[in-house]
Amino acid sequence: MGVINTKLKIRNPLRTEPPVEITAKVDTAATMLVLPEDLADSLGLTNIRTQTVKYANEETAERRIAGMVELEVCGRKGWFEAILEPKKTYALLGAVVMESLDLIVEPASLGLYPNPRSKLPMAEVE
Repeated sequence: MGVINTKLKIRNPLRTEPPVEITAKVDTAATMLVLPEDLADSLGLTNIRTQTVKYANEETAERRIAGMVELEVCGRKGWFEAILEPKKTYALLGAVVMESLDLIVEPASLGLYPNPRSKLPMAEVE
């Protein structure tokens, strides 16, 4: 499968400023939302903890976690925590956001879309 990029609108829900649009790489193997640290700082996002993160190359690092970030993608909106990366210039959209907003990846068109089976984000529960 190729690289999938999408546009996100993010904002600090504790402020009145309008959302900022940023490009995000869609990564079904990633867990969380990742944002450039300088963007998070400019939005005034609150640091809630530090956490050890593991990269695809098996390296680890301590990173700040911000919360809550209001995010809109594919016309669906939610509040999420985000890992803050000091050297990133783009966002990374992981599985937590995709599952919460009931989004699906379409490999043939390299697109990210709302699940056509649901009119609203849907959570499967037992």
